[in-house]
Amino acid sequence: MALKRPHTDSEMRDEEAPRKKRKGFSVGPANLPDGTYRRKTQKIKNDLIQKAKIKKAYAKVKAQEQSGSNDIYRHQEPETSSAQPASLDLHPDRQAMLDRPAPSVNAPRHSKDDTDDVSERRRRARPKRSSYSKETQMAEQRQLEAEARRMVREEKDRERRAMLKARRPDRDGRYRLGRQSKILLHKVKRLVEEGKVDR
Repeated sequence: MALKRPHTDSEMRDEEAPRKKRKGFSVGPANLPDGTYRRKTQKIKNDLIQKAKIKKAYAKVKAQEQSGSNDIYRHQEPETSSAQPASLDLHPDRQAMLDRPAPSVNAPRHSKDDTDDVSERRRRARPKRSSYSKETQMAEQRQLEAEARRMVREEKDRERRAMLKARRPDRDGRYRLGRQSKILLHKVKRLVEEGKVDR
């Protein structure tokens, strides 16, 4: 029977064996050609690396703070400089601002001269023209024309239906000439208004 290796031998082998170098992580496919998609994946990778560095630095600072290595800041000696002690007096500009009476709610914020300048500038300034003003006017004109055509079409359709109804004979087999005459009169008025028939 073969001898088994002792545990110490295997432990030594693990320590002596060189650590494998960790391969970096990849984002997206490795064979992308230079272009938009490759730049996008590189940007994502750089952002991830930056965030990881920030996290690591934050964890380091937090660990230092918790371990109490920031004693430098806690045990500072008071300054012995020749600086003047802080006074409780307000700065003269601030005091002047506080001494001024508070403006009423409805009072204008500017003086009379300021408002004159502003109103004159407004009068001189021309209203900004839209870059599509001609196009909007043309579109409105087309809409109005389409609406007028639709109204004429509906009116003609109404007349046609009324005429069909008027041409049907009544129960006795007589034509309804009174109805037909009203419809024809209405049609003639419409044609005169449109200018298709002279008066």
